Amino acid sequence: MGTRKKFRFTAWALVIPSFLLILVIVIFPLLYSLRLSFIHWDALVPGQRFVGLGNFLRAFQDQRFLFSFLHTGIFLLVAVSIEFALGLVIALALLEEFRTKKLVTALFILPVTVIPTVVGFMWKLIFDAQYGPLNHVLSILLRRNIQYTWLAQTTTAYLSLIVTDVWQWTPFMILVLLAGLVSLPHEVLEAAEIDGASEWQKIRFITFPMLLPVSAVAVILRSLEVLKLFDIIFAMTQGGPGTSTETLSYYIYRSGFEYFRMGYTASLSYIVLFIVSFLVMFLFNRLEKAAL
Repeated sequence: MGTRKKFRFTAWALVIPSFLLILVIVIFPLLYSLRLSFIHWDALVPGQRFVGLGNFLRAFQDQRFLFSFLHTGIFLLVAVSIEFALGLVIALALLEEFRTKKLVTALFILPVTVIPTVVGFMWKLIFDAQYGPLNHVLSILLRRNIQYTWLAQTTTAYLSLIVTDVWQWTPFMILVLLAGLVSLPHEVLEAAEIDGASEWQKIRFITFPMLLPVSAVAVILRSLEVLKLFDIIFAMTQGGPGTSTETLSYYIYRSGFEYFRMGYTASLSYIVLFIVSFLVMFLFNRLEKAAL
């Protein structure tokens, strides 16, 4: 019994520090922010009052929040689709053996290792109207002086953010899809080749269906990251021009740290948390059904 008690004490002694750390860093902030979401608290005005679900109802009447939701959804659809398509094409190309394969693979993977904020400032310099290399190259090609303000126009600012995100996160798709392609059974592809299937037929009817679970996981992970998109918005456009590139995360940041609406900001954060949780459960449920 002495040895058993000593074993239990050792086990609890090892678990309790981690539990306390999780309690302080994760659980307490979640519970505190949940309490804030039911309170009207403007940090610039003294006093707090309980409003129940008032903050949540107010969010769905907030045109700016709804537009930021729309901006995030469009960004997710366009950017993730392009990243997946490019990632699949490049992964299929890297599946073949050639002399400089290791060097080319390393160069493709390099962007994903850069900190997103650094990527944002780097591409902001590229799109700079006066000193950016993009306008300089266009000036040479078109043989006239180009000083287009890419980040000051609504349409091009949005497209510039998509280009930046695609540049950085397509390598993630390449890595995941390439790993999935390498793990596919070669016997099936060899049998299809013997039966006279073309390369396109093998990709369409064999490779892609077998790669579907891996593809779904890659798309889900990237979609969740896009829902939290903040870094490149902060570095490149600050949500501008106006609010045309304001995403959910950036609007929540502004609501809390620029407008100091703490209770309302907490309710917005929980709405996004519910959306993310629902999206994860829905997509994984569909993935599980597809696998069966």
